[in-house]
Amino acid sequence: MLPKAQESPMWVSYETWLAAEASSPVRHEYHDGVPVAMAGGTPEHGQLAANMTYAISQALRIAQRPCIVYTSDVRIRIESVNRTYYPDASVVCGTPTRSALDPHAITNPLLVLEVLSESTAAFDMGSKFSHYRLLPSLREYVLVHQNLPLVHVYFRHENGTWDILTAAGLEDEFPLQSLGLSLRMADVYYLVSGLGSLEE
Repeated sequence: MLPKAQESPMWVSYETWLAAEASSPVRHEYHDGVPVAMAGGTPEHGQLAANMTYAISQALRIAQRPCIVYTSDVRIRIESVNRTYYPDASVVCGTPTRSALDPHAITNPLLVLEVLSESTAAFDMGSKFSHYRLLPSLREYVLVHQNLPLVHVYFRHENGTWDILTAAGLEDEFPLQSLGLSLRMADVYYLVSGLGSLEE
């Protein structure tokens, strides 16, 4: 029989984690009582996140949509599984809802974006996505590959089913259906160096 999370020697309360996180030089996600340090990002990772944040913000402004684009400074709280993550970007349309436990965490993102690296790809595409899907507000989950010009967009329909769309290559583009926008891969990967070939 597996021990309860509270019985783990690594378990800390959310209040203790919040206090430590406020003064920690290293960010930690909160995985049901266990703080997990986040690995430092590469320049390519940071550039892709910045490119996506800028592209979405500009498109929303042109379309005059009342949506807020957040960087990785804003964390997402998933109350039902007691987890808090720092996505690379997130979007809220309308009024942000803040966690009752954590006023610096939002609970109603419409879109969440993660840049994939070798060390995080399996988790971002697996367990983390399964947790994000528990958020009733979430309509779109965007995964941007760091080493290839490749983007996967998961979209949730009103009936709860999910579709996946893949954009590949710098000449391609893809829609963000939840926002009513389309983005060009050339803008997403603008000045990102070291990209591999999709044909290798």
